[in-house]
Formats: sequence, C-alpha cells, structure tokens
Amino acid sequence: MAQVIEGVAIYRALSDLARRYQFRNRDEVCCYGLTVSQCYGLQFLAEHGKAASSDLAARLGLDLSTTTRLVDQLVRKKLAVRRRSDQDARIREIEITEPARRLISRIEQDLAAELHRALADLPAAVKQALPEALHRITNAICQRPLQIIAPGTIRNIRT
Repeated sequence: MAQVIEGVAIYRALSDLARRYQFRNRDEVCCYGLTVSQCYGLQFLAEHGKAASSDLAARLGLDLSTTTRLVDQLVRKKLAVRRRSDQDARIREIEITEPARRLISRIEQDLAAELHRALADLPAAVKQALPEALHRITNAICQRPLQIIAPGTIRNIRT
C-alpha cells in the first residue's frame, strides 16, 4: 500500500508540474512569436539538425497533417526549410535555419534563467540531481507507457 501512496504522490506532483509549466511556458514562448508546438519543433530540429516530417510528428505527438501545417508556418517565418532527402528523393526533410537556431538559444537561455530563479531555494544537491531524475522518469514512461484502465473495463467500475 505504501508503494501506491508514494506513486499517487509522485503522479500528482508530476501532473501539477506539467500543467503549471506547460501553461506558463505557453504564455512565455508565445511572446517570441511562436506557439508551443513550433517551439518544441524547433528545439527538436536544433538538436538533430534536420528531420523527416514523420520523425518530427512522432517526437511532437502530432499527426502528419498537423505537423505539415506547423512546418508550413515555420517555413513562412523563415525558421525552417524543406529539402529533399539525400537518401530518398521521396522524403522531404525539415532543416532549421540559423535565425531559428539563435532564437531557440535565446528562448532556452531566458527560460533557464527564470527556472534558475524559481529553484534558487533548493539545495544544490537537489538541483544537481534533478535533470537526471527527470530524464529517468521520462525514459521509464516512454519505455513502458502508462495504461490506467484497460479498454472495455471502464463499464465495470462502480461509483
């Protein structure tokens, strides 16, 4: 029973963090003229240099048509370009532009400074361990996605 209580406490803390950070992040990133999805897409491209639309869609958790619209917006803003893949002419790769790389760097630096201020009261050891702990949680969830209720069983739950 202690594991369940601990799991519920962790779940609630992570949910609260995700909600608050996402909404806070949405407001701040939009100040740079980007939507949250555009920002995440550019961050992925900044890390990888270029990517096929299908890879970008998978990373962002969007369907391909939504990703295409997102890339169209980035291309219009001159933050990304489409190029034919060297390996397969049928594949169009999306590549980040240098102005977009500078913009993402500025956004990350600004948000990191804000996060540094928010975490100032935490002990140094906690701040040092936090990135690794968050990466481990993310990797664990990605390797074994949470399944809360099996399909078809919801009708068996009584309130």
